Amino acid sequence: MKAMGVSGPGTVVVDVMAASVNDGDRGGDFVGRVTAVGAGVDYINVGMLVAGVFASQSREHAGAFSERVAVSADSIAPVPDGVDPVQAAGVGLPGITALSALDALGASRLGNLVIHGPVSGVGGFALQLAKARGAVVAVVTPPTDAELARELGADGVIPEDGNPTLAMQKARFFLDGRVDSAIHVAGDPTVAASVVRPGGRFTSTAGTATQVTRSDIDYRPTVVTPSGHKLADLLFKVASGRLASRVQHVASFDEVVNAVDLSTPDASGRIVLVCKV
Repeated sequence: MKAMGVSGPGTVVVDVMAASVNDGDRGGDFVGRVTAVGAGVDYINVGMLVAGVFASQSREHAGAFSERVAVSADSIAPVPDGVDPVQAAGVGLPGITALSALDALGASRLGNLVIHGPVSGVGGFALQLAKARGAVVAVVTPPTDAELARELGADGVIPEDGNPTLAMQKARFFLDGRVDSAIHVAGDPTVAASVVRPGGRFTSTAGTATQVTRSDIDYRPTVVTPSGHKLADLLFKVASGRLASRVQHVASFDEVVNAVDLSTPDASGRIVLVCKV
């Protein structure tokens, strides 16, 4: 159905109800009600509650921090019944990034996996999704995230207290000296890559893995593209209780500056701004 106010074919206009704060994009994830649907979109209806993602935004770009957004229909997904809009807004890009990282490594071949970095966003989703796929997961994370990592199902949690190399060695020891794959979320990627066994697989969600120089491991880049299909898969996992979306703080859109200040690498969950209920 074609509706007025849509910028072009394949576009959907959404009245934003909630948007999450990401350190890199400042408004890449949102939830809201569809108010208009462009030509060529026959699976999204006006009035539908949807979640969506933008490509990465700069700090100067409002992104989803506005009352209304126009986005590609390919980047949104219906919010399943029973999923709170605030929790849905916390999935978005971190969830898609985590899913993309596991796909890069080979979802059925994760084996003994190390995740290096906070578990408040990407790392936490990667942990849960990896466990669901049968991986044994050791997490090297800031001390403030250690309890959250345990709650999300990590087999081993090693707090990184200023010596990441030692913490990573402890992770390898926990996994009986065999690390089949690793995901770098934050910190020095060479440290995470250093514990992977020869022939193992490594990826980074931080875009810094070009610093990794080991030639005896398989580096596979994490390629993240906004995807309504992947988002729908993640939201249905949330609806069924198989995936937790942890929100640390809820604020109004008027508090956007303060909310961005709260978004630190060692926060214990996502920050979501609420415009409407």
